[in-house]
Amino acid sequence: MLKNIKVILIGSSPMSGKTTLAIKLAAKYEYGCISTDDIGEIIGTVSEVNPMKDFDYREYYVSKSIEDLINDISLYHQKLWPSIKHLIEIHCAWSTPIIIEGWALYPELLESIENDSVRTIWLVSDEDVLEQRLINHKDFYRGSTDEKKMITNYLHRSIWHNETISKQANELNHDFIRVTKDLAEDSKLEKAIEILTKE
Repeated sequence: MLKNIKVILIGSSPMSGKTTLAIKLAAKYEYGCISTDDIGEIIGTVSEVNPMKDFDYREYYVSKSIEDLINDISLYHQKLWPSIKHLIEIHCAWSTPIIIEGWALYPELLESIENDSVRTIWLVSDEDVLEQRLINHKDFYRGSTDEKKMITNYLHRSIWHNETISKQANELNHDFIRVTKDLAEDSKLEKAIEILTKE
């Protein structure tokens, strides 16, 4: 375990590489690992919180406006936050270290966590990285009734989210890693380790 760090939080927009980074860090330091998406799925079994619940996810992105997509995800993340915060608090009290990764994490929300055993890493991606990774992920949008619209709407929401993370991290002086098309996975891991081991 990293010295005095029980919880590592990795937040970013989809397609930024947070899951891959979380898995590599968990393997290196022998931490458990969970996604905020998994937390949302669990909560969804007892409460209707997911805005996509009644949709084929591809048609959800086609049928909704970009404004509605942003509003939906903002509300969804707000509903998830109390459970995520409780999970963080549990692992701060226990000896079992964990990495929690996901796009339901925001710098402003984590200001309410006052515990020295928690560390955060934010990934802020260049827009061309988000776009190219989405386009390359053909299985995600294949079968949509309007693939172009689905890609456009999904990308615009991701850009909004990415800009929100960037703005909040800068304003609160949080460490973040800039994800560019030239940033190798090993370099991203090295930068994350620097953040975690910084005095």
